[in-house]
Amino acid sequence: MLKRSPYVLLVIATCIWGGNFVAGKALVLHISPITLAAMRWSIAFLCLLPFVGKEAWRRRLDFLQGWKMILFLSVTGVAGFNTLTYAAVQYTGSINASLMNSATPIMVVILTWLVMKERFAWSALPGILVSMVGVSWIISRGSLGALFNLSFNKGDLLMLLAVFFWALYSVGMKKAAGRFPASPLLLVQVAVALVLLIPLSAIEWAIKSPQIVWSPTLVTGVIYIGLFASLLAFLSWNRAIELAGPQRCAGFLNLIPLFSAIFATTFTGESLRLYHFLGALWIVVGVYITNYAIKKRQAISKTAH
Repeated sequence: MLKRSPYVLLVIATCIWGGNFVAGKALVLHISPITLAAMRWSIAFLCLLPFVGKEAWRRRLDFLQGWKMILFLSVTGVAGFNTLTYAAVQYTGSINASLMNSATPIMVVILTWLVMKERFAWSALPGILVSMVGVSWIISRGSLGALFNLSFNKGDLLMLLAVFFWALYSVGMKKAAGRFPASPLLLVQVAVALVLLIPLSAIEWAIKSPQIVWSPTLVTGVIYIGLFASLLAFLSWNRAIELAGPQRCAGFLNLIPLFSAIFATTFTGESLRLYHFLGALWIVVGVYITNYAIKKRQAISKTAH
């Protein structure tokens, strides 16, 4: 079933990532962002290594030949996106951060046009603008004064940068799909990311000198983001991109705020505000208009041929 349809994989990934925003919000109260990202991916690497380490080693020459692409994927999707997300939720709510993530489909459309040289559907421009209004409404928390005075929450701006990194990763994964098997590729991406994260974590540790008080809840949270949000979600997402492409998969990212809101209101007591609903509505409508325009263009293109 999973080989024929990517939809179950996409729901699994987005559900887990919805929980990741909530878990990350709680964990960064005790563990600084870079250290948390390094812990997360260290767990993922150690768990994945026994299963795909030999295959990754057999394909080492292929990976070495594609080192530029692997470095790009490691920096954007593994190290960059997650570290920026954990930094963002220090200053903004998990619901806000997950809603910002809904802008990814629009960024994927634009980057696919710029990077992969696919023809841009100008009819999708209204949808892009509508989604941009939604994002602006969320980061300004529904305040026109904040928009005009450019007084935005630092966490929202960090999350916007994280979204840009994830869009780059999604487009890069489309280019890498078919060149490398999904699981060994993820292992190598994580290994490269850890080469970057561990020294940065050591610097962060030396500067901040954090005192981590371990508890069963804290350990459970770290294991959750290390196993589920890293391994299961990433493998599901990468396989779905292979099956359906980045533009079709990107639309499913709008499920993340739904799952995040459910988890946040249930477990942490965060509340949904009117600006959340209005901003999300603008984003979802914009994504729908954009996807409709792209599908229509593709249908016309197939008919012409």
